[in-house]
Formats: sequence, C-alpha cells, structure tokens
Amino acid sequence: MQDSGHVYIGSKVIDKLGPAKRNIGMVFQDYALYPNKRVIDNIMSPLVVKGVKKGDAIKEATEMAERLGIGETLQRKPGQISGGQQQRVALARALIKHPDVFLLDEPFSNLDAQLRFSARRFLKEVQREFGITTIYVTHDQSEALSISDRVAIVGNGTIHQVGTPKEIYASPSDEFSATFIGSPPLNVLNVRVSKGVSSPIALRLDGVADGEIRVGIRPESIVIGSGANEATITAFEYAGRETIVYLKVAEAEFRSIVFDASSLRVGQKVRFDVQQGGTHILGKGAG
Repeated sequence: MQDSGHVYIGSKVIDKLGPAKRNIGMVFQDYALYPNKRVIDNIMSPLVVKGVKKGDAIKEATEMAERLGIGETLQRKPGQISGGQQQRVALARALIKHPDVFLLDEPFSNLDAQLRFSARRFLKEVQREFGITTIYVTHDQSEALSISDRVAIVGNGTIHQVGTPKEIYASPSDEFSATFIGSPPLNVLNVRVSKGVSSPIALRLDGVADGEIRVGIRPESIVIGSGANEATITAFEYAGRETIVYLKVAEAEFRSIVFDASSLRVGQKVRFDVQQGGTHILGKGAG
C-alpha cells in the first residue's frame, strides 16, 4: 500500500488511478486463466473489457497467439493444454493490452525444471521484441541473474541493493545481498584480523582494522591443491559437472567447488587458497 510519495509509470502519476486505468500487464503465479473459456477468449478478454469490436479482438488475439507460438491452442480450454502453454496464454493476455509496464509474479514457479529453463529464454525474447519495462518477482536467484538487466534485492520490506546482476554478485552491499545471490551460497565466516592477515583462515586483508570481522567467500574462489591454508574434507555433494566439497578449519565449515574430485576423500587433509577478489567484508564478527 502506498503511504507516501508518488508512483510514476513513465512521466504519469498513477496515485489516484484505478487499476483498470493504469495500463499495467500482469501475469500471476497461477496464471489466473478462465478455466471455462477457450484460449482465444482468455487472450482477448482485456480487449473485450475495453469495448473493442469482437472481430478486431479475435484478429488481435490470433496474431498475438501466433507470435508467442500457441496458435494451435486457440480453440482449447486451459485444462487441455500444458503448463508451459498456459504460461504463454497468460503472457499473451497481458501483452495484448499493449501495457506501459509488465508485472510478473513468479510466473514460472508451477513449471518443471526443464520448462523453467526454456521459459526464461522465451521471456527474454518476448521482452526484447515488445520492449516493455518488466518487473519480475522471484525467490529463485538463478532466475534473477539470468533474465534481468537490473536486480533489486528485497528482504523484510527493505531494499538492500539495486544493481546489475554482475554488480550485485561481485560487490554485494551487505550480508543479505551477498548470501542471496550465488549457488552454492556464499560462505560466511567469522575471522580475526591481525596486521592485515586473518585467522583461522589465512586471508590477506589489507586496510582492515585489527579485530573480529565477518567475511564472505565465494565457493568457486576456494582452490584446493596448494596454498597457505590446510583443511579437512568433511563431505561431498555431486552436482554433475562439478562437485561441492565441504572443508573444515578449526570450527569453521565451508564449501568449495571442484571439477574433478576423483582424488579426494572424506577425512583427507588438503591445502587450499582463496583467489584474489573472492572475499567480501560483511561487517563485524558475530557469535
């Protein structure tokens, strides 16, 4: 709910405009299609509400369906088509309004993993073709990285950071942003700094005052094989082309990524190093 300031779409203030007059295209998590109506009726429903002549509405809906690759579904009902096709029907219904802004509320959450992957690419193609500013809500950080030009990290009603996916990944503003982006997640550790070097994990932290701090280390930045640190392997997670290796130093356990774990085993002691740029200072140490 708006409680102060103004809401703009482009240069237009929409504070006092009713939903029907804001010209916003919306795709819901469950698509919200009319189950008793055919696909073509669902797509053209916004035009019918606007009073567009039926013949013109059918023509526009048919053209939109063809552009989105669902032309063959027009005479079916939502229950007779796949989840991926339903998602495209919902997109077509929103786009046919020629909205000023496009809002999507986790539109891929009901799709299986393979369909989600193809749907992301499809949505980017749609966005490029129509050129409509799109706000996409998701809890899936991989979606946020893959389909966005800019990302806003929001937690408990607070915007923690806004930036490009690369900016947020490389330079997180705080621990919330740092741990949200990245898979596997960022390692967060308490270390003690003395004269620019930390312990129990040895990191070069020039310019950091002595004392306890909280650091984040990307798993891909931890390179096993040689280096100033020694750890014990506690577990593995096979992830296809890569393996997540769990390491323990003193009481701290954290993750590394390796592409060939054939020579490693649980209980083995290994040397490791942290690549330059892989460490983020997150704040003061915490228990």
